[in-house]
Amino acid sequence: MTTTDTGGLAHAVDTELQQQREDRGWSRAALAAWCNNQVKARTLITWEKATRSMSLRQLGDASRLYLIRPSELLARAERRIGWNPELAVDFTALAATQIDALRPAARWAQQRLYTGEPSFRALNPDDLASFADRSRLSIAHLTILLSTEAPVHP
Repeated sequence: MTTTDTGGLAHAVDTELQQQREDRGWSRAALAAWCNNQVKARTLITWEKATRSMSLRQLGDASRLYLIRPSELLARAERRIGWNPELAVDFTALAATQIDALRPAARWAQQRLYTGEPSFRALNPDDLASFADRSRLSIAHLTILLSTEAPVHP
């Protein structure tokens, strides 16, 4: 399954947490007791069942419990769901944009269309970073502009 749905990522993190606990042969109650009840068994259940979203602090706490980096925990969750951070963009729409901040990206899209590249393309994080730098925008701002100005609707 390929998704960028954050709900899917949350469930994958929760599944990975449960897997980490089970791989060690620990019950939730035993883990909570081992933590001197700093993390309650009920909290462990909400993490593993995705009934509530974890905060970054809780992600850090959970990572410490299993002696795994938060980035590795997230990477494992990403692999579970086939996380795909690419943004699909309509180059024809981008090339025709009237938004000044997107002019460098528009020129790039025009060049690509002129050389015969397809009208639609998925931009990976490196592409977005390059566009953001050229446009003097944050990646977040660029992503918002592209999503509204040149989106691809499958």
